[in-house]
This record gives sequence, structure tokens and C-alpha cells, in this order.
Amino acid sequence: MDANLDKTNFTATLFVIFLVSVPLVLNPEGGAALVQQSYAFIATNFGWLYAVAGIGAILVLAWLAFGRYGKVRLGAADETPEYSTYSWIAMLFCAGVGAGLMYWSAIEWAYYYDGPPFGAEPHSVEAAKWASSYGIFHWGFTAWAFYCLPTLAIAYPFYAQKVPVLKYSVGCHYWLKGKEESLPARAMDFLFMIAMIGGAGSSLGFSTPLIAALISRLTGIETGFGLEVGVVLLCVIIFATSVYLGLERGIKRLSDINMFVALVLLAFVFVAGPSLFIVKTSLNSIGTVIQNYVAMSFWTDPFTESGFFEDWTVFYWAWWIAYGPFVGMFVTRISRGRTIRQVIGGMLLYGTLGGALFYMVLGNFSLGLQMSGELDVLAVMAQSDGNQAIVASFDQLPLAGLAIGLFCFVSIIFSATTYDSASYILASSASHRLHPSEDPPRWHRSFWAVALAILPLTLMYIGGIKVAQTSVLVASLPILLTGVLSTIALIKSLQRDHSAQE
Repeated sequence: MDANLDKTNFTATLFVIFLVSVPLVLNPEGGAALVQQSYAFIATNFGWLYAVAGIGAILVLAWLAFGRYGKVRLGAADETPEYSTYSWIAMLFCAGVGAGLMYWSAIEWAYYYDGPPFGAEPHSVEAAKWASSYGIFHWGFTAWAFYCLPTLAIAYPFYAQKVPVLKYSVGCHYWLKGKEESLPARAMDFLFMIAMIGGAGSSLGFSTPLIAALISRLTGIETGFGLEVGVVLLCVIIFATSVYLGLERGIKRLSDINMFVALVLLAFVFVAGPSLFIVKTSLNSIGTVIQNYVAMSFWTDPFTESGFFEDWTVFYWAWWIAYGPFVGMFVTRISRGRTIRQVIGGMLLYGTLGGALFYMVLGNFSLGLQMSGELDVLAVMAQSDGNQAIVASFDQLPLAGLAIGLFCFVSIIFSATTYDSASYILASSASHRLHPSEDPPRWHRSFWAVALAILPLTLMYIGGIKVAQTSVLVASLPILLTGVLSTIALIKSLQRDHSAQE
């Protein structure tokens, strides 16, 4: 076995995966009830904390971007970015949003139209306004702020201070003072690995049934757990190929291709669908989000207690927080040579615009079918599920088979790149040392790809979106707390290293 392997975290993380998965499989009904009770307790009692965290992340990043530390470079002063802007954006986007975006951008509006925020009447014009807008908010600046802060907290000591470890605990290098192998550091990395598995597992738990439904539509194979297992295996095979090719020819090439195909898909849906409705609704949605961003960020629904805040905003903020260190470590690996201002601007701007584009085209296309009466999307959801509603929506397009094929391809590659990126970071976290130009061994990354498949399969077996949401929420709470420490450590490190230059 590799001498660089961190056997303690490797074994402990694997043990937790089986500790969680086996009881859920043996008692799916009881397991589902337990995790839903856990979700209700945390969301009700600590939901406000997630809202405060989102606001705080935006303010800290704004201070860094527009302040004196924005020009600090991640690497040597004369270094140029390792990857082109297009490849950098493609990789961070595929790692950060890929697997879940295809599902939620196409159908999230339906949940809000049926149960809108701010006391709006379900199925009303007001409900439609919020339904077309809230997804852009949930996948917008706050989401990417939760990604960007851990990126900077890890990237700065990794590149600027030459810490030879690519782990979550590197973000607390200021506190650890070189004790990367100490008990607090190892505990922090262990908590991250558990959160990482919960976040990635949930993301793949959303996307895999969708891919199965798309394949079923194209091939006639009946949907079911067996087909979903086949989808996971397909993603692992694609991932294995990517591992063999490496970061440059693997993840980078897959991400470049997938972003191009995704843009082709969006262009096709826009042209073939209700183009005028998409344009008008998208402009209206952008205006709604801009006008109400502060209110949406601070809204905790204290008077009506409809459950919208707990079910959606808290879930999303928890998802981004649980996923944040993973994205942070991956973006760190591809951001050498960029300044702090470039990383903040790139992640918040391009990430938000990318997510908004999917919601504006795919979401408003499906909403347009509902509003025009061409297809009762809500009725399809009630009879089956959101995956079948997405398939039914795409069936309304000309050349529906082609559109569904493109949608399926993009979803599969997004899932594969999620596996690839996640296993890369898990392998890094379970290694003692990793220099900026060094990758974890192929066997190590391949092992975590297989291990990652266990949790989404378990979640799909016991069933339901709520179960997947709960795993994210539970995993995110310790990361929220450690994230505060790493943010303070980043600020103090910048102040210490650059105060003499001012």
C-alpha cells in the first residue's frame, strides 16, 4: 500500500460509509423516518445560522475582492494562470454544480409554484414570479460564496505559504502552525471527508434517477433500481477512463467538451421552445432577484412558518457548505497563478451566470408549458415524479429524441466529472503530503470513486428527495463551524504576511 496513504482517515471514513449505509439498507423505512426527523430538528433550530452564514460569506468576499488583498497572487508574484479562463471556468463549474444542476434547473420551479414563498397563493401569477426566480437565487452569489471562501482559505497557504498538503485542514494553517498531522487537523479532515461524501452522494442521488429516466425514454428499458445501478456503473467507467488520462487530459478535457455540449443543448431548447416566453420571463426573474436579494437572504419565514425556508433555502445553504471544501480543494488545484480578486470575481460571476443560464432556459421552458396549458407538468409530477416530468417536458420539443439524448449526455458527463473531482479530493485528503504539481495515485482515486457510489445507491434505495436533503444538512453543520475558523485564519494570515508591504 502507498506509504503516503493516511491510513487513519482512510479507514475511519470507509467505516463511517458502511456504518451509515448498512443500517439504512437493512431498515429502509425506519432509516428514512430517522433522517427526516434529524432534518426537521436541525433546520428548525439552526436554520437561522445558515442564513447568517450566507450573508457573512458575501460580506467577507466583498471586503477581500475590493480591498488591498485582492491583488495577492496564489503562487509566485510573476506566475501566470496554469489553465485558460475557459478551461478554468469549465472545470470549476463541472465540479461545483454539475450533477445536481440538470435536475433542479429543469424542475425546481414546479415545487415553488406549488408551494411558493412569502405567503403567495399556490398556482397564482405571484407564485409563478417566485417560481421562475428563486432557483437563480439559490444557485447564485451566496452558493458560490460558500464555495469561494474555502477555496481561498486552502489555496493561500497551499501556494503562497508552500504548505505541502492539499487537505481541508490547510485552511486552518494559521492556527495549526505547521502541525498538519496533529489530532485537531486530522479530526477536521475526517469531518470534511464525511461531509464530502454526504454532499457528493446527495448530488449523485438527485442526478442518477434522472439519467435513468432519460435512458428509459431513449431505450425503452423499464426504470427501476437496477437501471439506476447501471447508471452509477457507467459514470464510474467514464471516471476510470478520466483517472487513467490524468487531470490535464481527463477532467479538463471532459469539462471542456461537456460545457460545449451543454451550451448546444441550451441553445436548442431556447430556439425550439417558447423563445419569447423564455426571454421575457428570464428578464423578469433577473429583476426580481436583484430587487429582492437582501430580503430573500434575510427571510426566515417567522410568521407564516410555511416550511419553505427550512425545506429549500436551509437545504441549499447546507448543500453548498457541505460541498464547499470539496470545491475549494479542487479549485485550489486548478487556480495556481490567479489573484484573490480573480478567483472571487471568476467564481461568483461566472458561476452565478452559468447556473442562472440553465434555470432561465430549462426552467422557464418547462414553466412555459405549464402556463400555456400545453403540458400539465404538476400533474405528471403528482402521478410519477420530477424525473418523468422533465422527460415529458422534453417530449414536447421537435426532435425530442435528439434533445433528450443531449440532455442525457450532459447529465452523465456532469455526474462522471463529479465522481472524478470528488474522488480526486478524497484521495488528496487521505494522503499525508501532496505537492502543487503532484496528483494522488490512480488506484487511490479509483477506490474512492467506487466508495462514493455506495451512499447515492443507498439513498436511492430507501427513496425520496427528503432523505438526500437530510444527509447534506447533517453533514454540513460541523463544516459550518470549522469554516468560520478557516475564514478567520485566512484573514489573519493575509494581515500577517502583507502588513509590512502596506
